[in-house]
Amino acid sequence: MKKLLIFIILLISISCEEIIYPDLESKDPILVVDAWLNNQNQSQTITLSSSQDYLDSTSIKFVSGAEVYITNDQGDRFNFTEKDNGNYTWNPDSNFSNLGNVGTEFLLNISYNGKKIVGSSAINRTSIIDSINFVKGEFPENSYYAEFWSNEKEGVGDAYWIKSFKNGIKQVRSQDIITCLDAGASSEGAIIDGIPFIPPIRRAVTRFERDETTDEFKSPFEYGDSLYVEIHSIPYEAFLFLNKVSIQIDRQGGFGELFAVSLANSPTNLTVENDSNFPIVGFFCVSEVNGMGNVLDDDEIEKIKKYNREW
Repeated sequence: MKKLLIFIILLISISCEEIIYPDLESKDPILVVDAWLNNQNQSQTITLSSSQDYLDSTSIKFVSGAEVYITNDQGDRFNFTEKDNGNYTWNPDSNFSNLGNVGTEFLLNISYNGKKIVGSSAINRTSIIDSINFVKGEFPENSYYAEFWSNEKEGVGDAYWIKSFKNGIKQVRSQDIITCLDAGASSEGAIIDGIPFIPPIRRAVTRFERDETTDEFKSPFEYGDSLYVEIHSIPYEAFLFLNKVSIQIDRQGGFGELFAVSLANSPTNLTVENDSNFPIVGFFCVSEVNGMGNVLDDDEIEKIKKYNREW
């Protein structure tokens, strides 16, 4: 049995060296709905596009000509107008400075090519950030990393999506999709509630990178760098969606792909009312957001020195 296993591994290794050009079947485009909204006092955008063949390296194919709006549980309607290809925007006005408060429920309505797409979401509570701190690290030497501090509210069942912006640039790698249940659980059933977010979560806003010249790790933050962190409330279904997205896009390639999770569309909370066979992907979510930023300047470095002296 052992010899057979070794033979199979060698056979797979040899076969993997051969370059192949698969003739992949072309499929009809699928409507993709990007409807991640929040209750901040700013413009909100829903983006419609269509899927592409796996080997299609062209730019995103946006979908124009749809009617897009959301309604809340009070009967108010928010129209999203197409400003440019595929981007439908609602702007605050004298009647509504934002989409609503915690507890408000919404229904998304999209009419496109005779199809009616709907989805629902409610604004859940988020956690409040107390501070953004920079910390002196030992690896690499004389480095600085950052973390946020927030005491998660008591009550099991809160889900969060944590976003970070370094020097004003949103961090968008698969590793930057930071999600958790309550104060740090990665799955339902593990209860970590009503305490500060655990270290793997609050420190995940620090991105470690290698120097392109030396290939050695460099300090995540240098003097003058800024970090802005947002905590978005999300429903449990959105938590599952984002986790599946992270798995699907973080593909290492090579031999390990033989044992990896198969590629598949992430579960959606959208349905097509008048055609159950019409495929659709994407998600609709309205979040409460709390954010805070900080800069690694002289004051922060002095705070770090003072903290180290006290310890």
